Amino acid sequence: MSFRLPAVRMTMAAAVSCLCATAEAQDFRSGLSAYNSGDYTRAFHDWLGLAEQGDPPAEAGIGFLFHKGLGVTQDDTEAATWFVKAAEQGQAEAQLLLGTLFFFGTGVPQSYVSAYAWCDIADTNGQSDAAQCRDAALEHLSPAEMAQAYKLVSQWQARHKRGGP
Repeated sequence: MSFRLPAVRMTMAAAVSCLCATAEAQDFRSGLSAYNSGDYTRAFHDWLGLAEQGDPPAEAGIGFLFHKGLGVTQDDTEAATWFVKAAEQGQAEAQLLLGTLFFFGTGVPQSYVSAYAWCDIADTNGQSDAAQCRDAALEHLSPAEMAQAYKLVSQWQARHKRGGP
């Protein structure tokens, strides 16, 4: 099976609709509006403060900007840093993008085990493109690596059932 990096769009409408009418939500919406109009530098500045405070959609947005080099210098290592923060908090788009970085070894050490785990978690969290990534990673895993990947997924799920990161 051939796997290409999905053309994931920064569609945060679902995340935005879940946010309360707070100053933070307004800042995120402002960044999303800037992103959608192509003003990536403004989107970066609008989201950075929120991301530094641990806001998962903003963390994913910052990661995506670094991944694509939109408004910032392209840097997959920096993108991975932000994707990890958002992914650990359950942000499905960040989980998928982190999985694809592991699949291709861009910005992180190449690992089909980690790619499988993050893409499976993203699929469980409703990211529709994640199954393709997960299944492509699975084709590269030995039985021992499959067991390791399943264990990573189970550990992540157990941490999040307890409410931990």
